Amino acid sequence: MKYYVISDTHFNHDEIIGYCNRPENHELQLYQGMQSISEDGILIHLGDICIGNDEEVHENFIKTILRRKILVMGNHDSKSASWYLEHGWDFVCDSFKLKYCGKVICFSHKPQPWDGDWEINIHGHLHNLGHRENEYKDLKQWHRLYSPELMGYKPIELSKFIQTKRKD
Repeated sequence: MKYYVISDTHFNHDEIIGYCNRPENHELQLYQGMQSISEDGILIHLGDICIGNDEEVHENFIKTILRRKILVMGNHDSKSASWYLEHGWDFVCDSFKLKYCGKVICFSHKPQPWDGDWEINIHGHLHNLGHRENEYKDLKQWHRLYSPELMGYKPIELSKFIQTKRKD
């Protein structure tokens, strides 16, 4: 079983193109990347699925991804956990921990303060180009950002992601 990480897809967020210098077809790239996950793979989405038209996005995109899907809710995911479960997600939470490849990993939308119980915090939220840098000045070596802008607008296999060097 392989896990794949993605975050901050921001479907239907027209301003994200300008905010984060995304290409016009970033939504298509993100969707195709999620569709390309192997059938036995599990998608971990670290939040901020879309901005508006939640029903449409879930009917046209999320429900058509026939893989197991975990949603770690982000600051723009404003529906209830039960709504997301009814609209294509298999598990919904604010954060969770997983032991994988010999590491205890905390998955969250925003960077988390270390609690002494995990070794890596994989998170989204910060995007690229210094987005939100004033909010998170003290990121540590255990913080690992998944940013679509830095990952080519596709999910990355978790074992590869935790082995890559952190981009400071």
